[in-house]
Amino acid sequence: MNQIVTLLLVMASFAPFGSAPQSGRGAAAASTPAFHACSILTKELLTQHTPLSKRAFDLSFNPSAHEDAVGKSGSECTNGGVTLTIDGFTAEYFEKTRTKEWKAVSGIGDTAYFRDNGGRFAELYIRTGSHVFTIQMDVPMDRTSESIQPNAIAMAKEILPKLK
Repeated sequence: MNQIVTLLLVMASFAPFGSAPQSGRGAAAASTPAFHACSILTKELLTQHTPLSKRAFDLSFNPSAHEDAVGKSGSECTNGGVTLTIDGFTAEYFEKTRTKEWKAVSGIGDTAYFRDNGGRFAELYIRTGSHVFTIQMDVPMDRTSESIQPNAIAMAKEILPKLK
C-alpha cells in the first residue's frame, strides 16, 4: 500500500497543473481554426503544382489526410509531399525569428520569403492581410529547392484568394 501511495505522489509531481500558453510560436493555445488546411490542400491543387514524379506523388498522397490544430487558430495539413500551415504563428513572430537565409519574393501576398531547408524542403512564407501561411514542399532527388520555387509560388497564388 505504501508503494502505491508513493508511486501516485511521484506521478502527480510530474503532471502539469493547468495548461500553459503556447508562446513559442507567437500564439496562445489552439482553438478552432478559421481555415482548414486540408480542405485547401486538395488533390487537384497538389496535382497541378507538385514537383514530384507521378509515381512519387501517388505514393505520398493520402485521400484522408489528417489536419492538426496549430497556434492560436491555425491548422496544418501534410499531403502529397507538401505541408500547408495556415496561421500557425504570427507575422511578428516570423519577422523576429527570420534568418538571412530567407530571401524576399515579390509579387505574392503582402510579404513573401523563400528558403531552402537543408536541400530537403523548399519553404515559402506568405503574409496576406491578417493571415500568414507557409508551404513546405519536398524536393525531389534530382532537383533543388530553387528549381521548384515556381511550383511553390504558383500553389501559393491559388491559395491566396481562399484566405480572404
